[in-house]
Amino acid sequence: MDILLMAQAGLCREGIVRLLREFATGVEVRVTDELCADWPGERAPGCVIIDGAMLRHDRADVELLRACARATPVVVLLPEATQAVVDQLVATGVSGCVEKSASVELFFGALRLALAGGVYLPRSLVSAGLHDPSARRDGPALPGAPDVAVRLTPRQIEVLALVARGRSNKVIARQLDMAEATVKTHLTTIYKALNVTSRGEASAVAARLESIREAQASKAVNGPVPVARFLANVQSRHFRPGEILFRKGDPGGALFYVEHGTIRLSDLGIELGAGAVLGEIGLFSPDHRRTSTAICKTACELRTVSAAEAIRIYYQEPDFALYMIQLVASRLQATPQTACYSTSQ
Repeated sequence: MDILLMAQAGLCREGIVRLLREFATGVEVRVTDELCADWPGERAPGCVIIDGAMLRHDRADVELLRACARATPVVVLLPEATQAVVDQLVATGVSGCVEKSASVELFFGALRLALAGGVYLPRSLVSAGLHDPSARRDGPALPGAPDVAVRLTPRQIEVLALVARGRSNKVIARQLDMAEATVKTHLTTIYKALNVTSRGEASAVAARLESIREAQASKAVNGPVPVARFLANVQSRHFRPGEILFRKGDPGGALFYVEHGTIRLSDLGIELGAGAVLGEIGLFSPDHRRTSTAICKTACELRTVSAAEAIRIYYQEPDFALYMIQLVASRLQATPQTACYSTSQ
């Protein structure tokens, strides 16, 4: 994973770069002293961090932040977090606002939440917004001030939770099994109830509403996980009957998603069909080794995901991350030999 830091050259930037290199194994930090939506290099970074001291909070900055946030999570470091500034930033799509006085643990926590698709807000502002919506430290209430008296239907809360995750109307309709016109109708009601006029403002409100976070968590734990959607950009490969994907003890360098066919995990006596994921234990175990040999029982069509890509999706898609945790746990419960291996770390 690589991170782009937009900050003026100097001691502060050097200190942030050193911290970011400790954030996760293999992090590559790129730096620029300009605000830009065109990335240095050929690919978009996994995350953008912006020194808030560089922002003028004018229309140009707003458009730049929106352009960045459409492509990747954006976290802004602020000298001091005020409600008006944070609301404005979140409305543009920013995934986190962190005060420079925050601890390293809070900074890293904000990054992890942003990479997982959430929105991090300074604790003091979250508390003020949830418990006393009228308590503003910086002037009159802005559109979208959270109101604990707001009442939305369970379906509208689900729609708003997906809006806060950046999902389009088409994606929301598909995930909630409703017509796109129905999504638009729900949004009209939601905007009126929250006193907002845009998706950005609605997202800013959603980030501070406990009911939305509960809906997101419930959906992740209890709802079906569309794994194929996370792997939409991964090319499919065809395998012959009897072909071996990997052997027990091999390095775990990839994850596999079964589109068609049947895979047999010979050492575990398990057969996996369409919609199944395999190779997860070799990817996440301490020594990254396969715990069983995988053989194509029939002709198979699989999507093969590299370890680096799987980790990127893990950080950026909380539904996928929770699915992987549940999958690993279920496999450990179902396979005593694997469970014994896991507890020996």
